[in-house]
Amino acid sequence: MNFKKKFVALFMMLLLSIVFIGCGETTESSTTTTTDQETSTTTTTEAVNQAPRFVGLFQKQTIYKGAQEYDILAGAKAVDPEDGELEISIAGAYSTTRVGTYEVYVYATDSEGESVTDSITLTVKDLTAYTIPDELTTDNISIDLWHSNGATIESALKAYAVSFQEIYPNITVNIIKNGNNYDELRENTVNAIRGGQIPNIVQNYPDHVMEYIDNNGVIALTPYIYHPIHGFNPEVEEESFLDILLSYRRENSQYTTDGEYYSLPFNKSTEVMIYNKTMFDMLIEDGVIDEVPNTWQGLFAVADELMGVKDEVIDSITTKLNASKTLSLHKNAEEIQAIKDNFVPITYDSPANAFITLVRQWGGQYTTIDSARQGVVLFDSDETRDMLSYFFDNRDNPFTLPGKWGTEYASDAFKLGQTAVTFGSTGGARYNTPETVDGEFVFDFGVMPMPYNEDMPLERTAIQQGTNMSITTAGTDQEKLASWLFLKYLTSKDVQLDFALKTGYSPVRYSVYDTEQYDDFRSGTDETGKLLAGEDLMKSLAANAAAEQADFLFYDQAYVGSSVARAGVEVAFERVILGSLEGTTKEAIIENAIAYAKDEAEK
Repeated sequence: MNFKKKFVALFMMLLLSIVFIGCGETTESSTTTTTDQETSTTTTTEAVNQAPRFVGLFQKQTIYKGAQEYDILAGAKAVDPEDGELEISIAGAYSTTRVGTYEVYVYATDSEGESVTDSITLTVKDLTAYTIPDELTTDNISIDLWHSNGATIESALKAYAVSFQEIYPNITVNIIKNGNNYDELRENTVNAIRGGQIPNIVQNYPDHVMEYIDNNGVIALTPYIYHPIHGFNPEVEEESFLDILLSYRRENSQYTTDGEYYSLPFNKSTEVMIYNKTMFDMLIEDGVIDEVPNTWQGLFAVADELMGVKDEVIDSITTKLNASKTLSLHKNAEEIQAIKDNFVPITYDSPANAFITLVRQWGGQYTTIDSARQGVVLFDSDETRDMLSYFFDNRDNPFTLPGKWGTEYASDAFKLGQTAVTFGSTGGARYNTPETVDGEFVFDFGVMPMPYNEDMPLERTAIQQGTNMSITTAGTDQEKLASWLFLKYLTSKDVQLDFALKTGYSPVRYSVYDTEQYDDFRSGTDETGKLLAGEDLMKSLAANAAAEQADFLFYDQAYVGSSVARAGVEVAFERVILGSLEGTTKEAIIENAIAYAKDEAEK
């Protein structure tokens, strides 16, 4: 079964789980039987038929006159827990050759007469703002791409620029780092749009794109995506636009009310659970647990047992480090004792991601937008208070943040055995790889999907992370076409496979997941069958965990200023987990934290 089909199959399994878990989902009938000895009542439970649901249906769509043949139901399915995939019917008419806005209704009905209905608004536009040449010029073209990545991704981008030039010899792509982080890149780009020299392509997050759109700094990619000559090839699955993961297509079409695409996915990731397998194996051998817990409650329940084995594991790790020829890895007795004294079983790298993800796992919501596409705070809620209360009650033992040790990430603490579990991005998972001495890791490690709230299994979720790429308004039509061709190349199957293997980021195409090479990588081996080692093994395990939770990913609706809201909840979560208790109460800390985050978000 290929990855895309598996996605739909797992979605149907989720629907089935709702049948069995959901309240009020069954009917009961009783019959009474009388005998000489007793009277008994037998209750028979019958499952109520579940209505079908749409998967992959886009309610707002835009197409341009002269585009490829267009199907508004492309990629959409109606799935039913009992009947499987159903036929989708359309009520209403539309034309892709006449400018206008069309609204049609779609519906599907299962064998029991249960239906699902929805509407699609299709906007058909003229390509008046700029023209897309049918042919690429043979003149030399030079385009600039601004990014803010580290050396690994920058090196990959430069390599792709070189290989791209082998296909298009007249196009030079200049890979330019402009900012030490994404916020600096955003500020530099906005300033350039307002009065400087802007690049042709810019890396971004969705809220950055919203700001660029407001400043008329980027162009719609929709006419390129569906261009009859230069667009994605709908006839070849692995080259088609539909081969890009559904959640990534949705994220990049969220910017305007008509569903225009203003970016394409590039380096995508999610958060996973990285754990000290040596510690958990000890608990399994002692009969404390049968397997590594996959819920927050299960993890917190074994905190005392992890505390009980931490000294032995830390002694083993530091003994091996002290046998290394790399003197900087050595630890003296005082340092070893400090590692033991500062041990906390479970650490979450990103306070902001923790807040945003856990609010959802506790049944709440984070933010949304109003009719004017302005941000609206939803996290001032009882669900948020319940979540913060739960993690407050578990702070220090077993839960903390890297700020406890004065660091931004828990990777150094994890590699020393100072924490048993850390949650972080698959894109940075490699930094948690334990040291090797004499060719062996100083402890065993594992990677799993993100845990969930066992009291709300249907709220299981994990954050969708990573950046996208947009084309700016800079340059000629030929330079815009060259920029598009490079973006198309970056999202191609071969490049995405290579990028995933090199960096550990998640491929943006379904077809990459179906390759034998990526399957081997996820299994922990290379194409020759040799076991992966070092950081490659960590990247492999993280990639596998990410693929396992692909059906549970979420992303936030972008709006100008959503990064400010994110910064606010980051501080709020830190206050709850790391703040002082002196002279205050848990309730006051939580209320003040929420109030602070809300005030920041609404500035």
